[in-house]
Amino acid sequence: MLNERQMSILTYITEHGEAKNTALQSLIGDCSMMTLWRDLTKLEQEGRIIRVRGGAIAAQSPMAGQEANFTCRAKQNVSAKEDIARIAADLVYPGHAYYLDAGSTILTLTYFLHEGSYTVVTSAANTAAELAQKNRYNITLLGGQVSGVTLSCSGPQAEQMLDGMNIDVAIMAASGYSFNGGFTSGSLQEAQLKQRVIRKAACTMMLMDCGKIGRSHPFTFASLDDVDVLVGDSMLTPEFVREAEAHNVRVFSVNDGLTPEERSAIMKELFAHKYR
Repeated sequence: MLNERQMSILTYITEHGEAKNTALQSLIGDCSMMTLWRDLTKLEQEGRIIRVRGGAIAAQSPMAGQEANFTCRAKQNVSAKEDIARIAADLVYPGHAYYLDAGSTILTLTYFLHEGSYTVVTSAANTAAELAQKNRYNITLLGGQVSGVTLSCSGPQAEQMLDGMNIDVAIMAASGYSFNGGFTSGSLQEAQLKQRVIRKAACTMMLMDCGKIGRSHPFTFASLDDVDVLVGDSMLTPEFVREAEAHNVRVFSVNDGLTPEERSAIMKELFAHKYR
């Protein structure tokens, strides 16, 4: 049964078809973002809404079941993306081969990478273009079918190119995560490519904001057991962090109390252990 606040949220989303978190917070008054997050999670679990970056849409909306295009997603949760990207940049250092997955958070990471010479493989055309402007990267862009949602290449051509490459660290993104379904994608081809990347990589790092938790898309490409490191925003729930750590995932976030130097040292030790 829904309480009065949850009914107000559901009515607003149903009448408007979609709603931003900022609008919902104004609607329900003096309420924390965590409380709103719990309400939206409950409504989604009951099949009444679908959460998207920065808000929610009605389950019967024409937008339901579709991922927002890249331009739209890139404009959402900008602060959280930058927080995650800054932390991830502390965990990336020259001398290794990195795979950069498609996604707006990973594109943001390219703005914060520290000086140095990097070897990068990516499926994302926009990520490759951004790195190419900096003249200090050895970049390989996978070919294949281009997605208008993620601006990434996938399919048999991308997988064949990947087979001839060696990856030290795969930096990945997911469209959603659920405790039962794991990390998910809305595209079968992209999910298959992600699975192949993770199998090839010595170490896998997942970048994910709290808005992805509780959302599920049709195709699972990884579980927590496939991930070594997860970088999240300040709103990651204690429940999720406990679950991740129970699967031996090292979680970094704005709230972890670590300095950039401490994070870097932990990552180097973890990476050295993977190669023993």
